[in-house]
Amino acid sequence: MPRAFHTLSLLTTGGLLALLALTPTPVLAEEGFAAQLDWGERYRITAPVAGRIEAVEIRPGDPVAAEDVLFRLDTRRTDADLRTARANIERLQMELDEAERERDKTQDLYDQTLIAARELELARIDYATSAARLAEARAQRDRIRADLEDATIRAPASGRVVRVEANAGQYVNPAMLPPVLATLGTTDPMRAIGIVPAATAATLEPGETVTVVVGDQRLSGTIAAVGWEPTGEEPERGYRVEVEFSPEDTALRPGQNAQIERQR
Repeated sequence: MPRAFHTLSLLTTGGLLALLALTPTPVLAEEGFAAQLDWGERYRITAPVAGRIEAVEIRPGDPVAAEDVLFRLDTRRTDADLRTARANIERLQMELDEAERERDKTQDLYDQTLIAARELELARIDYATSAARLAEARAQRDRIRADLEDATIRAPASGRVVRVEANAGQYVNPAMLPPVLATLGTTDPMRAIGIVPAATAATLEPGETVTVVVGDQRLSGTIAAVGWEPTGEEPERGYRVEVEFSPEDTALRPGQNAQIERQR
């Protein structure tokens, strides 16, 4: 009886060993980690100049390309200021031309010793003063032109509109607390962000090639940054790892779960 028991035990042990040999080895923690998707960059769109919003050209969820128009401000006052500046430049140019003629005529008289040096110096001062006034007027015109350009608010990068927080007719003034008109998230590249323990963080290097797994998609990515200080609360406290990747599916959204697999 004891011998039969011993034989059965050996068979059972052998079967277990064979079964374990056929079972795939589980992936260790250091071979990958969980992450969540996020935008590559997040832009808070504000108005660089004061004015009334004339048109909102976007809606939440819209894909946009860099330099696409997001908002338009009312430019009637700025247009009037530009017309005034151009008229002022034209007047000052005429004054400068006259001051130049007077200076040249005075120089000729001085060369013929018909007038004193003081009169020549005054003519030169009048010319320099006119030139300075014209330069200042041109600078003012250029500032107005810049304000006109800034009144058309454009996308700083390609991405997707996350939120729109302003309406047509709303007045904005960056001299006060600049209001956020919209939030834009860039979609190429996107980021997958995970929190890993110190032992795993120590083995990761920026630039390392990894695979970002989202559902049935497997996307090539690169480790962009590995944190040096712990973040989060226990028991999830760890070190932040950011992975950049180009999504094939433009419908990917921040907050989706992902798995980062390292190269073996």
